[in-house]
Amino acid sequence: MKNWDQPDNDQELWQEFILEKEEYAFEILYKKYYESLSRFAWRYVKSKAVAEEIVQETYTDVWISGDSWEINGSVRSYFYRIVRNKCLNHIKHLQIKEKYDPIWLEDYYQQETGYIDERREKQIRAAIQNAIEELPERSRMTYMLHRQDGLTYDEIAGVMDVSVKTVESQMSRTLKILRKKLSYLLI
Repeated sequence: MKNWDQPDNDQELWQEFILEKEEYAFEILYKKYYESLSRFAWRYVKSKAVAEEIVQETYTDVWISGDSWEINGSVRSYFYRIVRNKCLNHIKHLQIKEKYDPIWLEDYYQQETGYIDERREKQIRAAIQNAIEELPERSRMTYMLHRQDGLTYDEIAGVMDVSVKTVESQMSRTLKILRKKLSYLLI
């Protein structure tokens, strides 16, 4: 029996999921990436419900028309790229609504948003989280994709449409900033 949790099996799962429409392959890929993709989407849209909806929509789109798509690179980075694009489209849509419908926007911001992480109540976790949140947008995204979602520099470069060298230099600068901001915790 194959161990479907291994990343090198993703290509095989993709073939069975997309080309042969095997439900078990869909279920494995769904369980494998749903949570991390939802967290990733949340970083863009700042709403748990919207993030989950975007991820579910991604899987539906892939199920329906994925056989006509050609993936370059890993399946995981492909899912991240799709979710990223859907999030950016969602944000553009919100900006249009904001411009033309201020009443809708007021209702949108009154909804409960976000993941509640109970571990944040601890002082050290809160300090680390604050330091990460204070990072510039691209630094924060690069850091989170690598450290929280476990993407490689190659995969991050694919998701963010930059070179691997750019990702390496971004991570180096980001870690230097975090070390400096959090040095007081080492005492």
